[in-house]
Amino acid sequence: MKKQEIKATLLVIFLIASCLALKAQGVFSIGPKIGYNSNTLTDNLDSVQSGIKNSFQIGAFVRIGSKVYFQPEANYQVSTSNLNKGSGSSFQSQEITVKSLKIPALIGIKLINKGAFNLRILAGPAYTFVIDKKLDPQHMDGLWPIQSVDDIKNSNWSVQMGGGLDVLFMTLDVRYEFGIDNIYTGSSNFELKNNVFNVSLGIKFL
Repeated sequence: MKKQEIKATLLVIFLIASCLALKAQGVFSIGPKIGYNSNTLTDNLDSVQSGIKNSFQIGAFVRIGSKVYFQPEANYQVSTSNLNKGSGSSFQSQEITVKSLKIPALIGIKLINKGAFNLRILAGPAYTFVIDKKLDPQHMDGLWPIQSVDDIKNSNWSVQMGGGLDVLFMTLDVRYEFGIDNIYTGSSNFELKNNVFNVSLGIKFL
């Protein structure tokens, strides 16, 4: 097992254990979720533009608390983005696919708390463990900043914020994720961050 996978597994176990320990202190719910992502890469070079790609995630959440709540999650995510450079016969494009485990730790407030119907806001940090990386095409000219998958970090931090709606046992979240870390580790003077728009639907078992 890769080192980042071991770290991800230990963090998930720690979050689940912490949530179970806090269960007696407030309202507790847990359940699976599935989501749609729209990924956009931002960089510091005018010559390199990014395109928007759609992807998905699947995972689980725990929610503890009533009016104010804590919501850790563990989500498997496949993110695909592309970078473009030049025009006409000199146009180049590279697709970047990253499979990862994302661990958000969110704090939320229920603006409307009616039991069967809740309207919420939430925000907090998220840590991403990269499980697999792929470049298409793998080989670009020497002026292209990303020359191999080693130029993409194996982990990174981001911030999520958004709102949610609960109706009976269904829970819907809409969030925007801002990349904090430069996910590029190559030798060029290049800064690359990943920003994600996410819509997810979950089911509360408890």
